[in-house]
Amino acid sequence: MPFTTKEIVRKHVLEHHIGSSMVTGESIQLTGTDSCRLQSRPILPQSEKIKAREQSEPTSETVNFAQGDTVSLTQSQLAPESVVVASDTSLRRVYVEHVDYHVDYAPGTIRRLGAGAIPSGAAVTAWYIPYRIYQRGVDYDIDYQAGTLKRRSSGAIESGQWVLADYTAEYGNLDDGAIENAITEADEQVMAFIDEQYRNSSEKALVAAETYLAVAIICRIRAMELMAGSGVSGSGDTRSWIAVAEMYRKEAFGMMARYARPVGAFKAPGKA
Repeated sequence: MPFTTKEIVRKHVLEHHIGSSMVTGESIQLTGTDSCRLQSRPILPQSEKIKAREQSEPTSETVNFAQGDTVSLTQSQLAPESVVVASDTSLRRVYVEHVDYHVDYAPGTIRRLGAGAIPSGAAVTAWYIPYRIYQRGVDYDIDYQAGTLKRRSSGAIESGQWVLADYTAEYGNLDDGAIENAITEADEQVMAFIDEQYRNSSEKALVAAETYLAVAIICRIRAMELMAGSGVSGSGDTRSWIAVAEMYRKEAFGMMARYARPVGAFKAPGKA
């Protein structure tokens, strides 16, 4: 009987966000109260922002750099490329993004660049368009495990409206069959490595080691999937998965070192 279980392996993968990735600006149309599937799943709970660009006229405000080179606008979650910064409301001088200033769109901050044309301590006028952020349980409902989103008829999202979804996607191909196959392969490796006296042990280190080996196998499979999909064995994502797999494999065998079968030990026929 294996030392680990699919519940332990799944919990480890999800809690350590192995294979998680940020998804930004995925377009999805919400019609009626039908559930719409996002491209990736499962989703890290409470990681989502469901938003839309609802206003066409920009918001404007005057800010100054008297307290430092970074200022915060009144609103956050700004629409990309919607920010204009000028010396005053008459647009006497319009500054250039990435030359005179830098915008961090999520928190809604503007940073003056030292080599740019905005004077230190100057007041400037900024125009921008913020996204409207919808509220879970008020405007929409989300199933994190299934990766589905649906509007609430009593909320602010109109039927048929397109919204943008930002979220953290967890490892999406981690079904029970994949976990069970990884555990079976990991258990074979553990049994071939440890001394027979530990075969029925309840040592936590062996549970952890077999869990780590199963995770390493899952990471290796993911690397192979990426290679098959892209045809490029040396891509950054592929190398990352391979590196994670190797890290977990080394950790696993390090944990099992004290339980290893002595070199040259007799193996009974039919046993690993």
